[in-house]
Parts: sequence; C-alpha cells; structure tokens
Amino acid sequence: MKQKIAKILSFGLLACTAWSCSFLDVSDELAGGISDISQVFSNVDRTKKWYSQVFNNRPDYSAVFVSSSPMGNPWTSMADEVYTREMDKAGKYVEWNSANTNSSRWTTLYESIRQANIFLEQAHPIVDEGGPDADRLTEDEIKLYKANVRFMRAAYHYYLMELFGPIPIVDHSMTLEDDLDLPRNSLDEVINWIDSELAACMQEMYQEPYHDQENMRAVPTKGAAMALRAKLWVYAASPLFNGGWPEALTLTNTDGKRLFPDRDESKLQTAVDRLREFLDYAEQNNRYSLYEKTGDPATDLYNLFQEYNEEIIWATSTSSWGSLGSLQFDTMATPRCEPQGQGGLHVLQELVDDFYMKDGLPIKETSFLPKSDLYPDNEAEMGTYNGVQVSKMYIDREPRFYNTITFSGMKWHISNNEVQFYKGGNSDNSVADGAPRTGYLLYKRMNRTVHGSGVSGSVTSKYRPSIIFRLAEFYLLYAEMLNEVDPGNSDVLKYVNLVRRRAGLEDLEVLNDAIKGNQELQREAIRRESRIELATEGQRYFDVRRWMIADKAVGEGGQGGDFTGMNVDQPQPGYYTRTKLQTRVFKNKNYLFPIPLDEIKRSKVLVQNPGW
Repeated sequence: MKQKIAKILSFGLLACTAWSCSFLDVSDELAGGISDISQVFSNVDRTKKWYSQVFNNRPDYSAVFVSSSPMGNPWTSMADEVYTREMDKAGKYVEWNSANTNSSRWTTLYESIRQANIFLEQAHPIVDEGGPDADRLTEDEIKLYKANVRFMRAAYHYYLMELFGPIPIVDHSMTLEDDLDLPRNSLDEVINWIDSELAACMQEMYQEPYHDQENMRAVPTKGAAMALRAKLWVYAASPLFNGGWPEALTLTNTDGKRLFPDRDESKLQTAVDRLREFLDYAEQNNRYSLYEKTGDPATDLYNLFQEYNEEIIWATSTSSWGSLGSLQFDTMATPRCEPQGQGGLHVLQELVDDFYMKDGLPIKETSFLPKSDLYPDNEAEMGTYNGVQVSKMYIDREPRFYNTITFSGMKWHISNNEVQFYKGGNSDNSVADGAPRTGYLLYKRMNRTVHGSGVSGSVTSKYRPSIIFRLAEFYLLYAEMLNEVDPGNSDVLKYVNLVRRRAGLEDLEVLNDAIKGNQELQREAIRRESRIELATEGQRYFDVRRWMIADKAVGEGGQGGDFTGMNVDQPQPGYYTRTKLQTRVFKNKNYLFPIPLDEIKRSKVLVQNPGW
C-alpha cells in the first residue's frame, strides 16, 4: 500500500496534507484516476492536455472583482486605484496576517511548477502510435512545447518572486523520497536562475508574434520571454530588491544564509541592457508597435483593449470579463441605471486627480510640470460635456481619462443615458449595498457594445484578450531604468513622449524645458505616466512597492491613509466635495506578501518575510 501511494504521489496525482504538498501537487484536472505516468506521455492527446494545462495560471488582469484568485487582479483594488466591497470584506484595507491571507500564489504556482517539471522530464516525440493516420508529436513539436513549458516554469517562479521576494527554486519534480522541506533561495539566486532559464528557452520559442494566427495568440513567444527577462531585471534593480529595504537585509535562513542583497549599482545597467535588447527586437521589422491606427487618440486607446493587435506582447485567452448578470468585470463596471449593472468597481479620487488635462498639464502643480489653466478653481462649477451639465473638473481632460473613468454626467454607450451618481440620481447609493461609493466607476477595458437591453448593435458579453504585457509598459520601464544610469540620454524622454503622443499629449520638455536631463524631475514624470497609462492593469500595486514609496503620503504613492471620492450622500452641488471613503493601513511589512502560515508551520527551514 505504501509503495502504491508513493508511486501515485511521485507523479503528482494525489494531494497531500502533512508535508510540503505544494511541491507534490498537480491540478485536479490531471488527477483523473491515472496512476501510471507512462499512460500520459505515451499518448498524444493526453500529452497535449498536460502541456496545455501548464498554462492555466497565467495572470488574468481582467479579474479585478476578486479577493482570492491567486492569478487574478486583486492588486488594482489593493492599490490606490479602485475600491471594492469584496476586498473590504476580505480585510485587505486594514490589518491582516499570514493566517488569513488570500490572493496567495504560493500553493497554486508551485502546483503549476510541478506540472511543468513533469512535462519537461517525461514528454517525448510520439511518431509510431497506431496506424499511418494516427496523431503524432514530432521532435520539432516537442522541442517547441518544452521551450514554452520552460518559459512558463520561469514565469511562475517570477510571479512568486514578485509577491514574496526570495523563494525556493524547484527545477525538478519531487517525490516522497526527496527532502520536501525546502529553504528559500537567496534573491540573487532566484533572479539569476530565472534569467538563465529565459535566456535558454527563448532560443527555441516561436520568434514572430502570432498576430495573424488566431488559435495561437495566447501562446508565449520569444518576445514574451525577452520582455519577462527585461522586467525581471527591473525588479532586481529597484530599491525593494536592491538593498533599499533595511528590514530585509537582516533576513536569513535558519542556517544563516542571507536572502536579500546589498545594493548593486550594476543591476541598473543590466536592466537597461535587457530592456534595450527587447526593444531592438520589438522594433526590428515592427514586430511590436504602439497601437495607433485611426489618428484619433481616444479611439485608439479604446480599441487597444478590444482586439489582439501589434502592441500586445503576451495575453491570455482566459479572461474574466463575464457576461451581464454574472459577478464579473462587465457587470461590476456597469452602473445601476443600466440593465443588470451592479456598479462594483469604485475608482478612487486619487486616481481621477492624476490624469492630465488635454493640454498635457496636471490639475495641480507638480515638481516637474506647472498646473493647467484648464482646471476650474471651483470643482462644483458646471459646464457642458457631450450635451450634459457636468462639473468642470471632468471637462477638457486627456483621452485616457475618458477611456478609464465613468463619472457623474457621462453618457453610457448604447443607451446614451446620463449616469447620475449624486444623491437622487439614477445610480445613487440609495440601494442596499448601492454604488458607487466614490462617485466613479471603472470604464477602462469595458466593451461599448455590451448592454443588457437587447437593442440592435448590443450584446450581453464580448470577448477581448486579457493583456499581460504590452509595449507601452516597456517603453516606460526603459525610460525609468535609463534615467537612473544616464539621465542626460535623449532616449529617456523619447520613450515617455511616445506614450504621451499616442494619448494626444504634448512632449514633456515642451511643457517644461527644465525637465530635460534632470534625473529627479524625469523620475517623477515617468512614474506619473506609468500611473496613468497602466491604470488598473495590475501593475501599480507592485510599482509603488518596488519603488519603496508605498509608505509615503496619500497622493505621493502612499497606500495607507485617508482615501477619498465625491460626497455621494449629497445632491448637486454638494456632491462635488472630496469626502473620505476610508482609512487604509499600510505597514512596512506590506512591502512583500507573507508566506502562508500553514507553509511556515509545516516547515523547519522556511522563514517568514519581515514583519509577519
């Protein structure tokens, strides 16, 4: 009996409870009664099924309305972007601990890493199964499959590192005969291992984007591997992982091994080099380019998220847009005045305020740009937008604002009805559990044919990709890293301005010549641009942490303190008053997630992150 159990466990097809089960599990989908691994990898269909399920835990950044999905996007509502009641109920805005942590990737990703390891060790060509018309797996197919699986194994280690910092590297499948109590590798070991894995696998991955091959578009390519490798070094060079967190510098394994490195300036140049390598590859033969098809920034910024296109480096075909009536993205982004709308993605005033005016200037003076004259002194002063009387704070904003924010007075697509969030309006908070709490909803990535009325031209659900990497992010990352090593380099502003121009905004140095070559001013401008361009796409949570500004004041990147919205308990004009929504807690320990307490309790060598 023991031998039988050990055999089954060695193939990862039975869950465990009393040891580090993360390193032994595979998904339940693959545990369909098969106890002999040869039955999987001697069969073409089962081999392909195992291969496809290695990809199951790619990030889904459309999954904003979640509190526990390990690879969803709770990060948007845990950052200074969006409020959701689900995250509030999960206790993520106040004090929490490693025993009640959710959104934890630990078990989920180590399960996927095991699936990847088994595939890499067991998969082989199948060319003699059945007769001449039988399915086959050629040597070239297996070579490509294994490169893609090796990429996913590296990516899963990366996503663990992103959340937890130093982690155990698991580069082979484990059995009950192995020592399953693994200590954490040092951060440098993790980064260098991921880097070497990506460098190796990208040589065998498909080189060109799958733009024209519909059934392959979610499969990673060499471009995705180069992008991930570049982003890996951005993390390695950033203060959180590069000697900037004093509490982490004293963290050691039980044997005294240090887990976090001292600052290493060379990592900044490595990040620049990796980003430049990727951009050279992207720009060669226009493999990737910013989505600019119509010449109208508002239209291009909308269509960017509605279809596979040349800006997308990697996306997933598994998304959480849902259909109207389901508790997923589209229902929660739709206001209550529209059929089946639940209005559950409440945008914070702090994000609303950070969008520029159409002249490219901010609503308040910053270190790097003066205040725009277009913004009203009195935010309750009304003007006309799209034929409706609205606060002048919503008039003459940049195109990304109108593609991201549903505000009171905006007209909803299809119905063309005015959305009214003030007290007495058609979407006010008089309904039990009503919405919105802040006076704003998330509009970005909503499809404008989705509507619950059934009128001509509308649908109740609409597929679009969930983007993991897109080129604009890497333009901004390159500008950020280059500014740290060579602020006088003209490419710093060049790549930020490319993103701004696509949004219809003036170049930064035209608005303020003093910014050119000034490292501090350029740094602040790049961070602001990233905040706006990538809003609610799942990156802000990690950016403010790797920059180590999450403990600053609200409005300066701080994630703790008083967050605000409009006064939804008042009719106009009292509605247009900044009002505290909630006080959030951020402590130094929140720079990294805690390893789940169950994992710590069952291990003799696994040490917890600082402060937990």
